[in-house]
Amino acid sequence: MFRHTFYYKTELPRSISEVWSFFQTNENLASITAFPKIDILGDKDVKEGASVHLRLDFILLRLHWKGKITKVVPEAYFMDEGEKLPFPFKTWRHVHAFKELGPNKTKMIDRVEYESFVPPFIVNLMLKGMFSDREKQLTKFMN
Repeated sequence: MFRHTFYYKTELPRSISEVWSFFQTNENLASITAFPKIDILGDKDVKEGASVHLRLDFILLRLHWKGKITKVVPEAYFMDEGEKLPFPFKTWRHVHAFKELGPNKTKMIDRVEYESFVPPFIVNLMLKGMFSDREKQLTKFMN
C-alpha cells in the first residue's frame, strides 16, 4: 500500500466569489473535465453531507466513484472524501482551497491525500494530467 499527498495550483482571472460560486455545483466539475467523461449521479450542490457519485466513462471502461462532501467553509475550502473508489485507490481526501490574490485573481489549491495500490509516481502522473487538463478548461471558461 502506498500513501501520498499531491498538490496542484491554478490561478484564475476572477474574483474569489465568482470562482467559489462556480465550484458550488458538481455539474461544473463535469463541464471542465474532458477525459474521462463524467456523469453526475449524486447530489448536484456542493454542501456538507452531499453525496458525490460520479460515473467515469473511459470509452471501453465505466467506473463509479462514490464519496461525500465532509467540510465546507465558504470562500475558503471544501473537502470531499472517498467512500467507494475504483482501482487504484484505497482512500481519497481532496481539499479544494481558494485564496484571493486580488480583486480579479484567485488561486485554487488542490490537495489530494490518498492511499493506492500502485506507486505514487504512477498515480501522480494520472492526477497531474487530469488537473492540468481541468486548468486548461477553466482558463478557457473564465476568460
